[in-house]
Amino acid sequence: MPNGHDKNWVRLCVTINGFRMRYGRWPSRVRMPEGCIADLRDRLFTGPEFEKITAKITLIPDEQSIVAEDDSGASFAYGEQRPGAGACLGVDTGPNPSL
Repeated sequence: MPNGHDKNWVRLCVTINGFRMRYGRWPSRVRMPEGCIADLRDRLFTGPEFEKITAKITLIPDEQSIVAEDDSGASFAYGEQRPGAGACLGVDTGPNPSL
């Protein structure tokens, strides 16, 4: 989990990229905690920069998690694991499934 000054931006980008990798298209909205949205809006980006972001994707306050979604019902939650190489190759990788 990223913990730098731009951690919420990184989490947002990881979530959007995960959605895009899974579905081959961009999400239309991202649900995320209000504190994360406020951090992006009030601390990390200028007003015009934040407006550029929200002109392309809707940020919806949701205290449960960070989830990218679209109107088709497709979604990708921050922290979801993609299959590792072992799963793609069809072999059991034992205690480290990300291999």
